[in-house]
Amino acid sequence: MKNFLPLLIILLGFNSLNAQNCYGDYPIYYASETLYIYQEMNVESAIEIEVPFGQKVKVISSFFGNSTGFWKICYKGKTGYTKKNQLSYEETNSATAKSNSNTVKKNNPISSYDVGFNPFLAQTTTSVNFRSNPSSNGTKLSTLPAKAIVYVYSNKSVNDYYKAIDVMTSTIGWVHKNYVEYIEDVDVSESGAFKSTGFILSYDSEVSIRNTSSYTIKIALEDDVFTLTPNSTKKIKIKPGRKYYIATAPGVIPASGYENFKSNSGYEWEFWVQTSRK
Repeated sequence: MKNFLPLLIILLGFNSLNAQNCYGDYPIYYASETLYIYQEMNVESAIEIEVPFGQKVKVISSFFGNSTGFWKICYKGKTGYTKKNQLSYEETNSATAKSNSNTVKKNNPISSYDVGFNPFLAQTTTSVNFRSNPSSNGTKLSTLPAKAIVYVYSNKSVNDYYKAIDVMTSTIGWVHKNYVEYIEDVDVSESGAFKSTGFILSYDSEVSIRNTSSYTIKIALEDDVFTLTPNSTKKIKIKPGRKYYIATAPGVIPASGYENFKSNSGYEWEFWVQTSRK
């Protein structure tokens, strides 16, 4: 497996911003649930303002996201910090937001849990359920047999569940950490895998992904996952910044790394398999 795909987080510059306004061409995100803006990167600190479900905010800086999980945002003239996993790049339907704003979601999507990125390979010690959420109530995606190989995002768990990829099927889900054992660290490329295609008019980076293999592949750019059928191409837009990526196909050990995406820049990436699956 060669030249793997991009990643997805956000790194905005440190442009100063008046604490009492939200002026500036900053990326727009939406509250994926009712969230709070804190004075510090700590949920125990004072709350500046509450942001209702579905409301727009501006992301002033995402520099802290990898280490703390917090982004600096601005909403109605107030700036502060909130958990990045409570923000969505896509606008939520207002009717859905209204019906769900005061509801606790029991089956949160996989991407809503921030576990960081320090991947390793592991194998199951016994037959174990592979679930859609980090809970015994989560939908069972499959039953992993003993000695199944899994790609684990990091040793940070949620409710004692690891976020992982079933290597045999390239399915992303959750497995209880008590039933997996460490094999080895995953090689994470720091040099990038995307080829620049030059200047574009759009502020956001544009990436053309080509799957020239006979596999159905998945590209995870941090919390966003894209699926490409065999011999297909997909064009996506992402926010500029240094982001991690994971590229996976059934039966193939995922490739992963970091890419520094620049504004007003185009990129391309191609997936191909030189030999039979391992």
